[in-house]
Amino acid sequence: MTSILKVDSIQTAAGKPILNSSGSVLQIQSSVSTAASSITGTSYADIPSMTATITPSAASSKILIQVSFGALGSSGTSHGCFMKLLRGSTEIGQGVSGDSHNLFMNNYLPATNSYWAVSHMFVDSPNSTSAIVYKMQWAMSGSGETFYMNRRGIDNYARMSSTFLLTEIAG
Repeated sequence: MTSILKVDSIQTAAGKPILNSSGSVLQIQSSVSTAASSITGTSYADIPSMTATITPSAASSKILIQVSFGALGSSGTSHGCFMKLLRGSTEIGQGVSGDSHNLFMNNYLPATNSYWAVSHMFVDSPNSTSAIVYKMQWAMSGSGETFYMNRRGIDNYARMSSTFLLTEIAG
């Protein structure tokens, strides 16, 4: 005699899924920034509120990292903003073979009264079931200017919000 067991889901006592088909969304973690933040230095610093922590359900899980800046603005047009994506203290998602910089993202603006919505994404394979902190860092490409998040560079004309989103995908 053949037995068939059908269930919609199986979870741990803590409510985490145990069985999922490959490609299923297992969880989402995010942070949102509505504050206007700025950077003036050429040393990398954490971008306020662009960080989130996720604990993968399985070592085979993938983490989809999505970054959406409602606006980036600059006080000048001579320098841009470099951005890194980090898993813990390890830089991930950067380009390769650049002459000077291999980055996750960068942005140069054509005028101080301009501001641009900017987004990017990356799929990470952390091979871990421990809590993982992902974050963004930024730095100016040169000195003498300021780069802003959630506002334009010339004034406080308008405000936007930015989102840092982590999605665990079953492997």
